[in-house]
Order: sequence, then structure tokens, then C-alpha cells
Amino acid sequence: MPSATPRALVVGAGPSGLVCALSLIRNGVSVRIIEKNTQPRYGQRGAGIMPRSLELFNSFGCADEILKHAIPVPPARRYKLPKGTHPIGEFEMSPHVDPTPSCPYPNIVLLGQGRVEDILRSALAEQQCNVEVAIELVSFEQTESSVTVHLVRHGPDGSYSPEHASYDWMIGADGARGIVRKMSGFSFLGETRTVENHVVGDIYVDGLSQKYWHMWGDASTMLVSLRPTETPGLFNFIIAGHTINHAQVSSDEKALRKCLAENTGSKRGLKFKEITWVNHYVPNIRMVQDFQKGRILLVGDSAHVHSFTGGQGINTGIQDAYNLGWKLALVLRGLASPSLLHTYSEERIPVIREMLDRTTRILRRIFTERTNDAWSRGGGLLQLGINYRWSSIVLDERKDTEDAEFSDFDFGEEEEEEGGAGIDAYGGSSDGILCAGDRAPDASGLVNLAPLPHQSSPSWRLFDIFRPTHHTVLIFPPALYDAPAIIRTLEKLPSGMTRSVVLLGRGQGIPACCRGVDSVFEDREGHAHNAYVIVDDWAVVVVVAGPSGLICALAILKNGSQQTIRAALAKYSSNIERDVELVFLQQFHGEVEVKLLRSVPGEGAEIADTARYDWIIGADGAR
Repeated sequence: MPSATPRALVVGAGPSGLVCALSLIRNGVSVRIIEKNTQPRYGQRGAGIMPRSLELFNSFGCADEILKHAIPVPPARRYKLPKGTHPIGEFEMSPHVDPTPSCPYPNIVLLGQGRVEDILRSALAEQQCNVEVAIELVSFEQTESSVTVHLVRHGPDGSYSPEHASYDWMIGADGARGIVRKMSGFSFLGETRTVENHVVGDIYVDGLSQKYWHMWGDASTMLVSLRPTETPGLFNFIIAGHTINHAQVSSDEKALRKCLAENTGSKRGLKFKEITWVNHYVPNIRMVQDFQKGRILLVGDSAHVHSFTGGQGINTGIQDAYNLGWKLALVLRGLASPSLLHTYSEERIPVIREMLDRTTRILRRIFTERTNDAWSRGGGLLQLGINYRWSSIVLDERKDTEDAEFSDFDFGEEEEEEGGAGIDAYGGSSDGILCAGDRAPDASGLVNLAPLPHQSSPSWRLFDIFRPTHHTVLIFPPALYDAPAIIRTLEKLPSGMTRSVVLLGRGQGIPACCRGVDSVFEDREGHAHNAYVIVDDWAVVVVVAGPSGLICALAILKNGSQQTIRAALAKYSSNIERDVELVFLQQFHGEVEVKLLRSVPGEGAEIADTARYDWIIGADGAR
């Protein structure tokens, strides 16, 4: 359980802040989350929830509740003007895809941000952490060891009282106009696009089917869009184009109603009723150059803003928070150096750059092209291909081995991955080969061969096993002989940091070498073996799935998988390995090869091991 005294402060209780707080507290770190507003957010902003976000929600146990209230993306229907009553075409923005064993959530769903926040707040409350509302951050200062904040608690009668507190870390999740980024001095470079501005909001409409996303005109001249929501009778509207006065329409209800009526066909018989929310939206496309300054970290709109086209906003912020949460938890628990947090910017900045580029291209197309394709949600926008293959904390023996095998071949000019060039953050040009840094696929049809008394489910899937609180080490049959050494490696790490899982083939019994692993499953349908390409001598036999739901290490049979696991976890773990003696070292080719002798507790045995490092620091005393 988390300690009673919060060590991290999250400023802002939108989806990004809530996911960050939930990730920290699920990892045993006490956290405080504050929100200056007293009322929940209204409106359908950020309604598109991508498949990757549903997978992250599943890891917190929230996906079923999200799907319970959400609706699928309806087919879009266009109407002929000026009457606006005759449909002239229909198209699917996001065609339905059936779930597969490796991808249980393949479709976009729609749910208003307010409802999403309610679900996340409830999940946080179950962990005995509640959002503190009406508390405003007014200033702060940081030192090398802490952040001191100055808060104001606003009373319902207009009164206020000051508060001062210190935390180890502060996370800014207070949005694009928030105080954390501004007072910390982060750059926020980009552009404001005044050409493609539009009016957005929610309105109740009678006489309009909720089976379709209705559109009149096009954004290059004049567009009215009415999209159904999860609330019966409530539609989200977009009014765009160069022929309307956006500022007037957004500020004058009479002008807004007139605009809707005139541009949807005067004879259609629609009845526009209560307007629950309206906003004049001017696209800002900006991002910070680094997500961290000292002990201040940013997530979500605090770090980047963009056009809503493509539906990436809420999803991108959630992934920021998910990426940061487990890393900060390891640091706060003393299991990793603060330098691990540098990988937060290293991994997320290329993703954000690509996201800004994609959403801006869609925005331009919508305002310049009169085609349905401009509105389509391509596969890349589902975010299932987002990866961190370039990250300094992933290890990929298969890729390294293949690169070495083909190093003598000339394939012509290749783009180097320096400074972000050559990075395919969204996975759009992926060759389909699973690599370290990729999303860890799901696999259904697993049978638990050694269930505990409370584990009664007859069928499991990998997503039931993966959790944001630990690393999952998947051991496939070709590596079974190596399982005891792998288990010994994991036993040297802090309790609860990893979970070992053996995935046997269909009909295999449990071999004696599985003694000590946490779980043994039969991959009865072969879905796990297929997803992780376990086929031959070149196959991956050990997979380390990180708390972020991505693969942080792949080991192949010929290289000694326990060394890869140890090297992967050592990338960020500050845990000291005891009972290990350096007996020999030699330098060559810019590396240092060492031979180590490891004592096996309780067995009176020693194991020789070999490893390579870029540098060796001698701190072993005068002798």
C-alpha cells in the first residue's frame, strides 16, 4: 500500500492527470491530485477513444466500464443542399473490425470526456485517493531535492485559505493554459492557424436519427456536422468554413441557431433545443522541446496541443501519463535512478512530433478537399503501431543479431536514426516484424496449468497477466532449459518487480525446470506463439513486457536469455546485485568484457557469467 504522505503532486484532474495519479498509486506511491475547478468538464471534447487507449484502460480494470457507456463511430451521411433532406452519400470514417486474439479492442469508440473522467475518478477513489477540487496552484519553486508549492483553497462562500507544501516531484497536467509549464519556463513552439477555425459544441436535436453522423456542405466553404453522442438526443456539432463569422456565432445563441437552421435545410423539420456547451475553436499546434525541467514533469495538453482532427488528443495525453507513471514510481521507490525519467522525453517527443504532423495534415485536407477520404481515420491513428524502438532502455537481440548477419551486405543509402531522423513513431512503415519497443500483443486461449485457489477462470489472455505494476517475463518452450537461470536472475530483483510466465505448447506437460516460475500456461490455440513469432532457432524465446504494455527486451536462444533480462532491467533498475564477484576483465573494440562469479543462495554453488559494458567504474577499495 502507498505511504500516507504523498511524494508526488499532480496538478490538474483531466484524463492525463487522472491516469498519471492512478499509475503512481497502483505502483505503491502515494500521490496527491488537485483541480482548481469545482465543476466537472462539460462537452464532448476528446470523445474519440482509440484502441490503444482501451488497452491501457484495460490494464487498470476500466475498459469494461468505458465500453459500457461508449458508442461506436456511426457511418457518416451527407445531404444535398439547399433543402438538406436528401442523402447524397454515406461513408465509414472508421469501418468496424472484428477483434482478433492479439488485438481485443480494434475499434474506435466515442465517449464524452466528462464521462471518461468520472470513470477514472471512481477507479482512483477505489485506491483511497480522491481528487481535491477548488485548490489552485499559484506559485512554486524547486530545489535539487524537492518542489515547494503555494496553493489557495477556495471555499464555496468565496473565501480562500493559503497552503504550502513540499513534494519530491510535481506533474503538470493543467492543460495548455496551465501555470506549471508557464512558470517553469518550458518552450512551447508552434503555430496558431486562424484559417481553419471553427465553432464546436453540443446541442439537443429532435427529428434527427442517432444512427448516423450527419453532414451538410464541406469545410472548404461551409460545413455543419452533427454527430450523435452516448446521451440520447444530444449531438456534438461542428460549424466550419470561410463564409461564417465564427466569433459571432460562438458568442450569440440566436446567431448560432440561425446558422444551424439555414445550413441544414429550412424544410428538414429539425428542432434545435438546448445548447449545453459551445466554443470558438482556433487550432493551436505546439509542443515543448523537453517534458522535464528538474523535478517538474508535463503530461497531456500541458506539453502539446494540436488540431482535434484525427482524434488523437485525449489518447496521446493518456499515453504520456502511462509512460511516465511507472518510471516515476520506480524512482520514488528507490528502484531506479532519476536518470530513468530522461527516457520519458526520449520516447514521447518523436511520437508527439509525428502526431502533430498527422493531425495537421488531416486538418488541411478537411479544409481544402471535398472528399470523404479527408475524414477517414486511418489505421495509424488507432495508435496500435506507436513504438519506442529507438529508446535507450530497450534491448533487441534478434534485431542486433540480424543486423550483424547482414552487416557485410550493401543495401544502398539508408537513413540514420540520429536526431529523430528515420524514426517511425507511429509504425506506419513497419515490416510486420515484432521488435523491442513495440506494443506487446495480446493472446487469448491460454489455460492456467497451475492455478492458485482464487484463480478459477478456465481461459486467460496475456492482457489478464500484463499489468502496469510489474514487468512480465514470457518464457517460451525453446528457453525452458534456461528457466532456472532466468528465475535466479529475477530473484535478485526486488519482490514484485517482475512476474515470470512460462507459455507451453499445446499438450505439453509441466517440466521440472519450471519450478520457481510464477505461472505456467498452455498456449492451447497457439496465439501467443504466433504473435511473438516463436517458430525456429531464430525465434524469440524470452520476452520482457514492460509496465507500459510494450516490449522492453527480446532474447533469442543462442545468446543466453538470462543475460538479456539482466541487462534490460539494469537499464533502469538501481538495485544492487549482491554475492557477485568480478574475477576477470579485458578491453577490446571499445567495450569491456567481464567474467563474474555469482553465488547461489542456499545451494553453496557458484555460477560463472560473462557480460560486456561500455565502461567499468572501479569502486572496490584499495585491494
